Amino acid sequence: MQGIRYYFSDYNGNVEIKKCENSIHSCKEHFHNEISIGLVEKGSCSTKMQSGKYEISENTILIIPQNTVHKCTPYSYKNWNFRMIYINEDWFKTVFNRDNLGIKFSYIKLNKIAFKNAYKLFADIENNIMNIENETKLINYISFLEYDRDKNWNEQAVKVSNLAELEKIKKYIDKNYLNNLTLKDLAEMSHMSKYCVVRQFENCYGISPHKYITNLRINYAKRLIRKNRSFTDAALESGFYDQSHFIKYFKDYTGVTPGMYKQ
Repeated sequence: MQGIRYYFSDYNGNVEIKKCENSIHSCKEHFHNEISIGLVEKGSCSTKMQSGKYEISENTILIIPQNTVHKCTPYSYKNWNFRMIYINEDWFKTVFNRDNLGIKFSYIKLNKIAFKNAYKLFADIENNIMNIENETKLINYISFLEYDRDKNWNEQAVKVSNLAELEKIKKYIDKNYLNNLTLKDLAEMSHMSKYCVVRQFENCYGISPHKYITNLRINYAKRLIRKNRSFTDAALESGFYDQSHFIKYFKDYTGVTPGMYKQ
């Protein structure tokens, strides 16, 4: 479908999505009240910012600070696709435990695998799939885009300084991994920002909270399969929302499909 469409996420009203296909976005200088995370899927454009002009091409992810005047001019509107995520200030403060004044315009050209992963994330958020996995990915993209701009802040954030709270988080996950856990749950119980939960947990245990939860669920599913439970039942009872999602992660973590494992 050509043109511009807006999607409003149910994620507490904090996220708005815009999808543009072969159409002009805005021919005037403009700004957004939110932080903007963009993914250029096809084509290229000249982007005018207060700091200068930039050439942006396909397979690029970028971040535009709140209230920053800019203008993007595609070289061909018939060959121009992009998605944009708008994130309000409240979400940013909750996640990073700071305001967004330090954000600068930044962009990174992605390789094929990284672009495919970013594309899936944007599509999932567009479809209101904002679970702990996707929120973690979004946090990582923002921190990745801003890392070189604010290196000292990131180094401070990943330093393990809350060992007791991290152990508390791990024990909580161990008891509740079959439930729908969120980063908000983990942040509130540990009195840490979502960003610090992700970074410090991974720095301490060598795995992110999401991947740790997924690993526990896969191990539980293996026990169910050994008891001759159906793959559908194993998926649902292990906390996966559909069988295809379950099969993908089962193979990622075990190297085989559930069917091969059962044999």
